[in-house]
Order: sequence, then C-alpha cells, then structure tokens
Amino acid sequence: MSGVTDPRVRRTRTVVIATALRLLVERGVAGTTVEAVAERSGVAKTTIYRHWNGQADLVLDAFASVRRPPTDPDSGSLHGDLVELVGGLASALSDGPAAGLWFALIDAAERDRDFAALHRREAEARHEVILRVVERGIARGELAEGTDPLDVLDLLAGPLFHRRAVGGATVDRAFAERVVARVLAAYAPGRNRS
Repeated sequence: MSGVTDPRVRRTRTVVIATALRLLVERGVAGTTVEAVAERSGVAKTTIYRHWNGQADLVLDAFASVRRPPTDPDSGSLHGDLVELVGGLASALSDGPAAGLWFALIDAAERDRDFAALHRREAEARHEVILRVVERGIARGELAEGTDPLDVLDLLAGPLFHRRAVGGATVDRAFAERVVARVLAAYAPGRNRS
C-alpha cells in the first residue's frame, strides 16, 4: 500500500485486504474470489479490479500484508535465540495475524505456482534467520561439531506444525520452549547421536 496517498483509496484497499484475509481463513484460497470479496466488503468488483489484476494478485497482496519475517535476536545464547524464534513461530501459528493463513498458503502452494513461489519466499526468509542462529551456535560450541543446521531447523519447526495441523491444538511458548530444550539436548556437544 506504499505510495497511496488518497485516504479514500487507502481506506478502500484496507477494507478489501481485511475482507480477503477473513475469507482466506474461512474459505481458503479457492473461496476468496474477487466476487466474494466484493460481496462481503461492499466494494464494487470494478474498484477491486482497478487495484488488483484478479484473485491471485489480491490474495498474494493479502498474504503479504500480514507477513512478519523474524529478525535475528542475537542474544548471545543459542537457547535464548531459539526460544525467541520458535516462540514467535508458535505465536504466528496460533494467534498471530497470519495464524489462520499458514495452512491456506500451504494448500494453495500445492496447486498454484504463484502461491508456491510466495510460500518458498516465506519459508526461505524464516529459514535464513534460524539457520544463521544455529550456525552461530555451532561455531560457539553450543551444538556438537558436525551438526546439520537443516536437521535442527526441521526438528524445531516440525513439532509445532504437527501439533497445530494434525492435532488442531494451539501451540504456545511453553511448548516451544520444551521443543527447543529437547533439540538442544539431542545436539549437545559430546552427546553420541548414533
């Protein structure tokens, strides 16, 4: 929405994006059509098409509006950094602005190359930060030498997605902290993992 100065245009775009986000949570990508957004928001289809080329463009913009890539906490402690990052993921999956959108995006990525590209960008932005933190932990001797950072990433994120997607349960910071503690214990220096 940057560059939009007319308050009416800004207001219209805000209403349309908010409506698209609600529909994405309720109906998924397939149910978030321009027609459905127009009907629910009260904004004319012609107005929506003036700002977005169609459904994919509108939905991609809606996803982008709630994107909150993590930042590197660099607290000086691998444990502290991972609790912050994994706790942030837990919040994003359970109660953040994009909580209901994660699985809609994953589903859409399986069916559409534009959504697959968006999903890859989202994942890469998150992975980049966590991998940097893990690599820093290896360099500082907080994880065993030879630890594969991608394995650590998978073991940190996997339980959160599983609990949320399969169990339908919310994931909270306490669960995130337990996951971090168990992964760090598994990759502790001197621990035999064979």
